[in-house]
Amino acid sequence: MTLKDLHSTFKLLDGNKIPCLGFGTYKIDKGQAGIDTLLHAIELGYRHFDTASLYGTEEALGTAIKLSGIDRKKIFVTTKVWKDDLEPEKIRASLASSLENLQLDYVDLLLIHWPRATEEDDGWEDRLAKAWQTFIELKEEGKTKSIGVANFLPHHFDALKSEVKPCVDQIEFHPGYMQTGAVDYCHRHNIVVEAWMPLGRGALIDLPVVKEIAIKHQVSAGQVLLRFCLDHEVLPLVKSSNIERIRQNADIFDFKLSEDELTALRAVAEKTAWSGEHPDLSIPKLKTPAK
Repeated sequence: MTLKDLHSTFKLLDGNKIPCLGFGTYKIDKGQAGIDTLLHAIELGYRHFDTASLYGTEEALGTAIKLSGIDRKKIFVTTKVWKDDLEPEKIRASLASSLENLQLDYVDLLLIHWPRATEEDDGWEDRLAKAWQTFIELKEEGKTKSIGVANFLPHHFDALKSEVKPCVDQIEFHPGYMQTGAVDYCHRHNIVVEAWMPLGRGALIDLPVVKEIAIKHQVSAGQVLLRFCLDHEVLPLVKSSNIERIRQNADIFDFKLSEDELTALRAVAEKTAWSGEHPDLSIPKLKTPAK
């Protein structure tokens, strides 16, 4: 896979294409400061934006897209339906609200945000099957171009009970928490893996191995970690309100990590900078911003 710049794409199972680097909106400012951040990202060439009904950032993103003057067809927008809203009627209401907030007629990608509501959720499999059928219907209705999931492990996919497979699985991924089983499963089934928290909430940038590689390539530690994702055929979602860092995060296409460097990064201790969240064992319980 050759990725030349921000406009390079991964091909999805349904034939659609998704820009290879996404700009996340989790916890960005919901007012004018957030709108300005998103406008800076658009000006610097970002065309892939990730939000969710839970984040409270859809309105800011929608305003930024409108103010940018960029053709809607050139912007890729992802939103998500929260785990408490996975009944068919609630899914439809959630997407309708998202589209209103975003000032859009459709989204490019709609994701199931979490597979289970709680650790004690015994009905999650039936709920997912019904939810996924609703997602398929929304795609057929043109409300979303593609459909996918987030925070799914291999056994969660079986619950969908459909020949229509998710195009994307958005999971936590970085050198300290690679989720090899989920990534391998997705790659075997041609499901694009997206990485949330690819910098480990900033906890990985001070690791000596990351700093050493950054110095060698004359790039930032963050750029090394984002390149780590791409070199594993994983699509990273980045976020910053700092203009220079937004620029740096987009500048990861003129170097590659060697196999020795990748091996050194993969040797980072398991669960280093792990979020502590797990789709079966440690599920966010409150309706507060999740990933």
